Amino acid sequence: MAYEKIQIAMTVQFLKEGGIKPLLIGWLDGEEYPIDKILARENKPSKTGVILVERFTVSIDGQIRYVYYDKEKEVWFVERKV
Repeated sequence: MAYEKIQIAMTVQFLKEGGIKPLLIGWLDGEEYPIDKILARENKPSKTGVILVERFTVSIDGQIRYVYYDKEKEVWFVERKV
């Protein structure tokens, strides 16, 4: 199964103890979706083959979603089946 990477805007909080906390996803059509809760944060490869990504498992309006942060390019993205 193939996936495509979709870059998104992300509002984040920089934590005083270090690290980042995603707060709000800005979607392609301009809609914004607040993140209710961060359920997990882990270094994992994405299905699109991007290396050095941090995967956040988040809850958005009660739905579990994955958002990725590409540390090398400093971009946020989600994946979609094609």
